[in-house]
Amino acid sequence: MSSLQELLPGIYVVPGPTNVGAVSVCTTEKKDVYLIDSGGSADDGARIYGELESLFGKNEFTLKAVINTHSHADHSGGNDYFVKKTGCGVWMSYLEKGSMENTLIQSSVAWGGYPPPELQTSYYVPAQCSVTRIISGDDKVTLDDGKKLSFIPLQGHYFGMLGVECTTKDGKNVIFTGDAVFGRTVIGKFSIPFMYSVGEFMKSLDTLCSTKAEWYVPSHGEAVTRIMETAEMNKLAVLETVECIISILTKKKLSAEELLTAVANENGIPLKLPQYVLIGSTLRSFLSYLYKTGHITYVIENNKMLWSVKKQNIIR
Repeated sequence: MSSLQELLPGIYVVPGPTNVGAVSVCTTEKKDVYLIDSGGSADDGARIYGELESLFGKNEFTLKAVINTHSHADHSGGNDYFVKKTGCGVWMSYLEKGSMENTLIQSSVAWGGYPPPELQTSYYVPAQCSVTRIISGDDKVTLDDGKKLSFIPLQGHYFGMLGVECTTKDGKNVIFTGDAVFGRTVIGKFSIPFMYSVGEFMKSLDTLCSTKAEWYVPSHGEAVTRIMETAEMNKLAVLETVECIISILTKKKLSAEELLTAVANENGIPLKLPQYVLIGSTLRSFLSYLYKTGHITYVIENNKMLWSVKKQNIIR
């Protein structure tokens, strides 16, 4: 029995560590399926395909495409499995395409250079596959049964992430948000989620709050019928990190490395390699954000780049 949850007629979510969307197009002639993201590995791909077979019947449907919200390995790790098994297309934004076709970019960005072997595993580096269609916020796709797919630019977590909006023929819709927002239980547990651009992440939360949908599906966390409260929790997490950085740098000039240790200690986070890399990369993004907005500055002293507070005011 399939564990797919039908949110609206023909629009499903496959729950997992990374939630995956499925959109079915059923006519008298055929049964097509589009996936939104693909899980984190070939094993995830096989599990998801088994779920589709349980629901739609073995050899009774055609997987047309995997539509990736972005290229991170936990969202695209099943792409290669699906392409090899079904010959389906892979859709992705232009800014995400490069790191899907040269997948070492992902761990290189997080590490800030050529990554060590521990960061070249499938958790960080998905199997390479070609992108067959570039999509953007301007694109609208009408499926054969009248459903429509549109794409919402939601940058911030990564270079060119897109939310995927699926609308039924009667105008009801589901928005798959990717990592533009994290579910309430997830953001409560991981208060400093990875983000590439802090400012764009906050703008994307505002974008989501301006939309209307029957369902919102974060890639990590529970599907909700209202996004405002979840978005506010994400904003609060960002602001708490900002306040933490400002408070620490008010007391002493620190390097980015020293700041990472101080923030981790302040938040009770034990830093093993994954946390060290991902939180460290995110904190450097916070430093860039706070420097650009005029709240902190830096000096080079004794061959060290040291950060300090420039203006002691509350970030809003």
